[in-house]
Amino acid sequence: MSLFDDIPSLSPVQFFGVTADCFYLRGKLKMTKEYLLPSTADLLGENSFADLYMGWNMDKIAIICDVHVPFQKIGDTDFLKGDSIELFFDTRDMKTKGTISRFCHHFVFFPALTQNFYGREITRFRSDDVHRLCHPEDLQVTPRIEKEGYSLSIEIPAHCLHGYDPLSFSRMGFTYRINRAGGPPQHFAVSSEEYTIEQHPATWGTLQLQRE
Repeated sequence: MSLFDDIPSLSPVQFFGVTADCFYLRGKLKMTKEYLLPSTADLLGENSFADLYMGWNMDKIAIICDVHVPFQKIGDTDFLKGDSIELFFDTRDMKTKGTISRFCHHFVFFPALTQNFYGREITRFRSDDVHRLCHPEDLQVTPRIEKEGYSLSIEIPAHCLHGYDPLSFSRMGFTYRINRAGGPPQHFAVSSEEYTIEQHPATWGTLQLQRE
């Protein structure tokens, strides 16, 4: 037996940090090339089935997730087994921090109403370094379901992101997990097959908040 037999294979993305530009938003977010985040599916050995667009300003972060496979179902007891979109933010991008801090946020959004809401914050802290979870009513979500797929337009107000201060901190830690019923998810920067991403913000990618 080789010394390395018990070491899991590493994906190419693990050898460097993933950084992407996130551009300033004037008005409503549109699905244009400027706001499209790069896909890391090839680096992670995944099939790409969704595009994610994102913009920011002082008032909010706006996201459009455009999914190219049909909506099937919401997981009744486990949202990971249905169609859903998870977004992870670290408003201070503290890559040296080994645990979830008060600056970290974990949101989940759905194409259909779930418990009377389309989305909510589900951040799970492991210490007393916490913030109060935002109210689901504060998250603005507009779904659009078509035969070939679906999209979610999401606006997360600045007050829902503890520590969000683009004037002083021009970077944010970020990753996502786009779940689909009956198939493997799509990730950004890091795969949950290799890490428990909701517990390890140091593995997330970095968004550079560009003003131009």
